[in-house]
Amino acid sequence: MKTRLLLSVLLLGLPLCVTAQTKPAEDPETVVLSDTLNYDDVAKTSVFKGNVILTRGLMRLTADELQVREDEKGFQHGTATVSKGKKVTILEERPENYETIYAEGNSATYNGETGIVRLIGQSVLIRRVCGKPMDTLRGNIVTYNNKNNTYYAEGGAKGSQSRVRSVVQARSKTDNAVEECRQKYHGKPMPSSIQKK
Repeated sequence: MKTRLLLSVLLLGLPLCVTAQTKPAEDPETVVLSDTLNYDDVAKTSVFKGNVILTRGLMRLTADELQVREDEKGFQHGTATVSKGKKVTILEERPENYETIYAEGNSATYNGETGIVRLIGQSVLIRRVCGKPMDTLRGNIVTYNNKNNTYYAEGGAKGSQSRVRSVVQARSKTDNAVEECRQKYHGKPMPSSIQKK
């Protein structure tokens, strides 16, 4: 599976990719909704609990609890968890490519210094183009390096059900879906379901 297809944003503090010719864009605001928030300015920690919904630009994360801490270098690190039987979910939209990336796992972590995102426990990542599933990756742990666009997936305990499984559609199928969306939206990016204008 091509690494550009994988999850590129998980929690707070991920930089936007810009080219040298373009003026750097401001980082989008981060909005976190939760039932409770415990913030400690001295320890540089925040704990959001209950129906947590984090939205940052074109990315949305849902969890039961989100713990965020800032290290001495100013990098943010986060852990998202859920109660048994539920999943941490992440949805990222890439309107210009007509893509959405959906990922889920029993928990997720983010290291702001390294740019590494880990989905842990029954992890699934699905890339859709024009609403159609194109690529799917399953593993016990899926690790994605946002800085160099690489990923690593691990199976769980021994057995066929615990092996890493990757399904990738033919490039022609993806190209056809992109062209379908290009026509549907008259060459403009697809509308966002995360960011309402």
